[in-house]
Amino acid sequence: MTAVSGLPTYSEFVSNPEPAPPRPLKRWPFVLIIGIGALLVLAPIVTGMFPRAVKGEAMIDAFEPYMTRSSIDGYRHDLQVLDDARTNVLTLQRNGQQPGSFDRVDQFVRDYPEINYHMSGMIGAIDDNRQNYEKLAAVPPFGTLPWLFALPGVILVGAGVLGYRRAQEGKQAVVWRSVAGLAALGLIAVPLLGGLFPASPAAQPLIDDLRPILTHDEVRKLQGYFVTLVAADGELNSRYTAAVRTTHPEADLTGITTLETRWQPMTSRFAALIGAMNDNVRNFDAVVALNDSTRPLGFGAFRGLGFFYLVPGIFVLAATVEGLRLPGRMLARGAALRGAKTPGGVRK
Repeated sequence: MTAVSGLPTYSEFVSNPEPAPPRPLKRWPFVLIIGIGALLVLAPIVTGMFPRAVKGEAMIDAFEPYMTRSSIDGYRHDLQVLDDARTNVLTLQRNGQQPGSFDRVDQFVRDYPEINYHMSGMIGAIDDNRQNYEKLAAVPPFGTLPWLFALPGVILVGAGVLGYRRAQEGKQAVVWRSVAGLAALGLIAVPLLGGLFPASPAAQPLIDDLRPILTHDEVRKLQGYFVTLVAADGELNSRYTAAVRTTHPEADLTGITTLETRWQPMTSRFAALIGAMNDNVRNFDAVVALNDSTRPLGFGAFRGLGFFYLVPGIFVLAATVEGLRLPGRMLARGAALRGAKTPGGVRK
């Protein structure tokens, strides 16, 4: 029988078989990358980290002038000046050198031990946490921290989805693995280069020591103390000193006159500190709420902050390496199989 012209022969079918579609490569690394990326995007949203971190950054910036050694020493010296003025008044009273009654001065003498107790405690708490504050102030601005979760998360989700599609087509998706790997390295770099690990243990004692101080009730109490001091100084300056000097020119007024010379800068400093406290009560509450957002896990958020970046970064980096390792083995196996064939296409 004569072959029909134009049709392929049987030998052509045998020698030119249709290539088999590529087998899908391992896809679970990309599923893991997508899952981690989604968690990184959702975590700062669920914990309210975006607004709370901004408030934390505002609080750290606001307290910077009051957390220095010179500032703390200045406040302690101011309290000593007030204490010396009170002692001076008490001495005049004991010596019978106070002519008459002065209500505002008497209230200052009566209330100052409580005032000194609370204000010294506040200054002491600030001083005790000065190094903790410096560690927290040295990390990247708090307002950027949620973005350093969310932006790598978005990149990982995108790289994971596109890499998954390439792997499903039997392609290595080197580009998307590389993108995911760079995002993972960025996550690892945040705590290591940003100083999050040394700063993390500093947050909890700072929160614990400031918690009794940064409340609306405490601020109102300090404002009341300030009113008492202003009223007493006004009476000391306008009536008390003149009356003592008139009736007892020999009286020692050193403590009172020292208070007068330091009164203006002293009140300016105390007013600024009380104002900063009043302005940052809500910011502090936001920081506490952010720290407590991980309490169901058994620890404060700041304690684990560095690990929240490091651990996902390590897992993603491992997934990208795993994704590259399998195709390499498959290519090597394919090359070995090709080398095992004769030139005619028949295995040895």
